[in-house]
Amino acid sequence: MPRPKGDAQERLLEAARALALERGCGALCVREVCRRSRVNLGLFHYHFKSKDAFIKRVLEDVYAEFFAELSKAAEESGPVLARLRGALRVIALFAREHRRLFVGLLRDAVNGNKLTLEFAASRFPHHLPLVMGLIREGVREGRLRDLPEPVLLSVLMGAISVPALMFTLLEDAGAKLPFGKSMSEVEKDLLSDRSIELRLDLALAALKAPSVRRVP
Repeated sequence: MPRPKGDAQERLLEAARALALERGCGALCVREVCRRSRVNLGLFHYHFKSKDAFIKRVLEDVYAEFFAELSKAAEESGPVLARLRGALRVIALFAREHRRLFVGLLRDAVNGNKLTLEFAASRFPHHLPLVMGLIREGVREGRLRDLPEPVLLSVLMGAISVPALMFTLLEDAGAKLPFGKSMSEVEKDLLSDRSIELRLDLALAALKAPSVRRVP
């Protein structure tokens, strides 16, 4: 029995998101998305008009979910370092689960892809202030070191986001025994829940003000 046409738009977006998680947005092929979603090309063009408009919608949907989770963590009640930790955890989990999409966007940006650059320029001003607001609050309260903001942000983001990028690049390069370990062992070391919590501990401990002995 054929599937109803009324949910074609949702099925196209669902298929595209799955493909983007596997290969990154740059590798999205409209015909492959249509094949996976069992939607014909005519309906694709009816709903989205162009590939660029479609990719933009996929990115916006992914970002909206991420931003909602980040906002919730940042706006929780409680000590600032607990809220900062929660926000960083959201970023780390997003970077892990969307690492192929993330790497694909980086590659597209480096190659000067207009759509990617415009998307980054329009969305980064939304979530970056949430993180910076928590960092500034931590500094004001004497919970974090009073260091230049780019230093504070780079230490935190380096510890939280870079491991997902590192592992994906190793994977793409066909690495067999990086660090003398199997790829599954390296993935566990870099991307497991335990690894994320450990990196959060290390990053926040490195930036704690000297008088603060414990992260709430």
